[in-house]
Amino acid sequence: MAASARAWRCGVSRALLVLTLGGLTACGGGSGGESGSESGGSQGGTQAAAPALQACSVFPANAVFNSRIDGLPVHVSSAAWVGTIGTGVAFHGDWGFNANPDSNPDTDPYYGIPWNTVSALGNPSSWPLTTLGYQEESDCAIRDANGSLRVQQDCSGAAASQSRFPFPDRGVLIEGGNSASNDGDRHVLVVDTDACRLWETAYAYRQADGHWEAAGIASWDLRSNAMRPDTWTSADAAGLPILPLLVRADEAAAGEIRHALRVTFRDPVLADRGYTWPATHAAGSSGGSIPFGALLRLKASVVIPASWGVQARAIAVAMQRYGLYVADNGSHLFVQGEPSTRWDPLVLDQLKGLHMSDFEFVDTAVIRARAGFDARSLAVPPSP
Repeated sequence: MAASARAWRCGVSRALLVLTLGGLTACGGGSGGESGSESGGSQGGTQAAAPALQACSVFPANAVFNSRIDGLPVHVSSAAWVGTIGTGVAFHGDWGFNANPDSNPDTDPYYGIPWNTVSALGNPSSWPLTTLGYQEESDCAIRDANGSLRVQQDCSGAAASQSRFPFPDRGVLIEGGNSASNDGDRHVLVVDTDACRLWETAYAYRQADGHWEAAGIASWDLRSNAMRPDTWTSADAAGLPILPLLVRADEAAAGEIRHALRVTFRDPVLADRGYTWPATHAAGSSGGSIPFGALLRLKASVVIPASWGVQARAIAVAMQRYGLYVADNGSHLFVQGEPSTRWDPLVLDQLKGLHMSDFEFVDTAVIRARAGFDARSLAVPPSP
């Protein structure tokens, strides 16, 4: 299980921030710095073209998730943190080969985190009302006096009864599929391809009258480096977006993944209050020491077998170049991807040959010490 209900918790009351659905500004404040040029070698600064979903870039090229970190130093606590997890823990690719959400979960489970697309220019008025369990740390679309939808940050108060999320009109892809027994995290990820805005929620259930109930809502302008407010969660515990860090079959099959991935570990090793940039929230245990947002990397000394397929090799190289961010509570060294029939049947077996002893935690202090660094932005400043 990727997320914990504790990820959605009420925070202090905040001023409302109203944004247009056109995505002029992202939710969460911080710098909206756009694409960066190649710079700084691999010390957290080299950027290729930003990854894309259809016509939308997935954050600017200089966003930390899209920046190579293979030259950053090893964190001083790396050995201790790896030791608490266990050096023999094997990599687990947290996705499956079945793309049918209506399949029988006992015989052919729908495994992984899928994603949806909608068009705001099509019919945004059809976005259904959504009742939120946690409102103050949520972003939602509400209808203004003119009948248009706008994005609002902090969906408590009057907005609570008007909250809308862009669930597609039909065929909503939900983590775990459409089985009546699906009582898991039930993440729903949606990209508005006209506004290039990402929406994510969890514990989503459609009601008989057509409205939805969900834990809370998080939204990002994919053209901006803006983050969520400090202390705010998202559809995962760290306050990070899920979709930009998923392993996707099309990228792996193309032989190159140009972004970081997401990884989970069990509660006892994760800090209950500690988080580090680019995370904004934590939800571990009182005895844990690994902060949410910590950056894990496959060691450069790990030789990727030539016998591995294109997809497994692409994932391994991405873990060396871009790393994996500690995003949520879950099982040890589980890396999330989408369910797809396009996966190489051997990819999971090949990757499980990697173990925690092949990984190290990275120190991002080099990035955070650069001139122009903004802790409220995903942007990586160029190296001197």
